[in-house]
Amino acid sequence: MSLRSLFSAKRGISAAPHNDKVMSDHDEIKTRVRYPITQEIPPELLQTEVNKLELMQSKPLLFRFWGHLKISGPGFMDSALTLGAGTLTAAMLSGATFGYKTMWLLWISMGLGLFMMAAMARFTCRGGFRIIAVQNRYHGWIVGSLLTAIIGTAAVAVIFNYGQYSLGTHLIESLTPLIGFRFPRQINWTVYMALTSSLILSYGRRGRQGISLVENFMKLSIALMLLSFGACLVLVGVNWGELFRGIFTPWLPSGVEGLDIFIASSAAAIGVMDWVFFHYTGLARGWGRRHESQAYFDLGIGLFLPFVLVNYLIIGVFAGTLYKQGLRPETAPELAQALMPLLGPTWSQVLFYLGFLAVPITTTVGMSLACAMAIHEAFGWKPDTKSWRWRISALLPQVGFLAVWYPRPIWLVIAIGAFLSLSNNIVGWSFYLLLNDRRVLGENRSKSYLWNLGIILQITLLNCIAIIYVFNRLGWWFK
Repeated sequence: MSLRSLFSAKRGISAAPHNDKVMSDHDEIKTRVRYPITQEIPPELLQTEVNKLELMQSKPLLFRFWGHLKISGPGFMDSALTLGAGTLTAAMLSGATFGYKTMWLLWISMGLGLFMMAAMARFTCRGGFRIIAVQNRYHGWIVGSLLTAIIGTAAVAVIFNYGQYSLGTHLIESLTPLIGFRFPRQINWTVYMALTSSLILSYGRRGRQGISLVENFMKLSIALMLLSFGACLVLVGVNWGELFRGIFTPWLPSGVEGLDIFIASSAAAIGVMDWVFFHYTGLARGWGRRHESQAYFDLGIGLFLPFVLVNYLIIGVFAGTLYKQGLRPETAPELAQALMPLLGPTWSQVLFYLGFLAVPITTTVGMSLACAMAIHEAFGWKPDTKSWRWRISALLPQVGFLAVWYPRPIWLVIAIGAFLSLSNNIVGWSFYLLLNDRRVLGENRSKSYLWNLGIILQITLLNCIAIIYVFNRLGWWFK
């Protein structure tokens, strides 16, 4: 078998150009080539969902909001994936070091990322194809299978899950004494692995039921983050004037410190894995043309809003405590431990740790599913969630449990950061070209100068961020 055929993702996949012929909702649901994970969902159930979406259009705003919220899922999945150890550590450090001043970065970086996420929604709903297969067809397997699937998604999931294990086990170790016993990280990693693995392996089992289980867990976890961090913010208080200035007034410290904050806040928002994960979880839900409004709802309410709000709450808590005290711990566990005496009652400390623990757990689940989807697309395997091949691919990032004894492999992190610069740039341009390609989307291709400009700005920003990140880690940047 040749290398090209090994990385070809054509088995059972429709990579054909988009058909512009208009068909009924029911015919489209029955005739479109469906992502294998969603094939266990009866077409009648998908049709019922489409009918609900159609009926909602004539209902009052609040009714439509609640209806979309009940059907939502992939946006919250992507938000939970993005709200990881790195994101929350950056928010904690920003609040403790600079108060409210860096809040403006969050809505700008995530808002800019929505231009590409909207392209993924277009590929899912109007294209109906699997994007990596289409990349392989039009741009070659190096762009599709290698840079998008293996490097940009699977390798990132494996390496970056070290950080989730490191943070998650630290939090469990710090939480348990507050409720009366000790549970060291050298042992509690087994509980972390058991919980995350059970959720990972539940996805796609028994059709919509398994998908809904994981999606609902992600939604509840985000709600727990908002509740716990919000309660802590109420306890410590808010300087509303400084908060609004931080949201709307651009500011960065000078020198390398400012670059680090900019990189951490911007890179935490959107990248290749987020693009791929949203697309494939949408396909797994059976999204079609009539789900496009639902996809945009998921992007706004499921992805953008939770990401920004959770980060704002974290920054606010640390701006109102450690920043005022002049305390500057450097790691997430040290930051959390320094915060505890300032929160007051034990219940508030427990609530903070529980909300914080939801962060790495949901990210581990999301990255593991993205890893399995990407590996199967790279090698042209049918994504059967009951197969051993799927289970091994999905559980591969669990090697991160080694972080309990050993720190993250720094040279691998630097190498992945360097490759991310390449993959973010090339994959981003690949998606941009496919969005504007008549052969791929026909009349559904992008015709908006603003949309195209937004994508170009995000690709450029991500590439610069990744290059500067690697230079900083190697100590090659200006002092």
